[in-house]
Amino acid sequence: MRKFFICTSLLFFTAANASAGLEVYGGPTLGGQDLNYGPMPPSSPNLRNMDAGVALGAGWQFATPVSGLTFGPDLMWTSQDYDPTDANLESLSLMLHGRYSYDLSTALSVFVGVGAGFIELEYEQPSATFLNGDDTITGFQAEVGMAYQLPTVTIFSAVKYQEGFDEGTIQSESVEYNSTSAVIGIRF
Repeated sequence: MRKFFICTSLLFFTAANASAGLEVYGGPTLGGQDLNYGPMPPSSPNLRNMDAGVALGAGWQFATPVSGLTFGPDLMWTSQDYDPTDANLESLSLMLHGRYSYDLSTALSVFVGVGAGFIELEYEQPSATFLNGDDTITGFQAEVGMAYQLPTVTIFSAVKYQEGFDEGTIQSESVEYNSTSAVIGIRF
């Protein structure tokens, strides 16, 4: 995890020194996804419901020659608990993200985006520490949202969905990953 954080910091430091638009966001991750932690194929006793959690993120969007099209790095952290256990799954993702915005008026726009990159998963269960562990997988994200331009900043809301291309492996067990978050944020 330390290497992932250092690489991410260097990437964002580089991006911060270029001409770009910074955005920060946060909100709830929606419950209802299932954790499958166990042997393949999944069996009913291995499936546990995710509770709602939290998502925090930041990104930079660079303009392109195509009107409305931007791209850049997106860093998002999520944390969700699993019912009925004391287990928790945190994710830290770094995606190269593209976004297309369409203006509805001079101040209001809608957007869609997609990205691909890496997702670090960290599973922790205090009552069964032998299950704790982490893995980094590749994955994708998709988003749909709306933005409103104020005189000096833009406020936005979006629904972001992330999923691993493959399952993670923690303590030799497979862990599926997906996350849906409803976020609000600000672009500078």
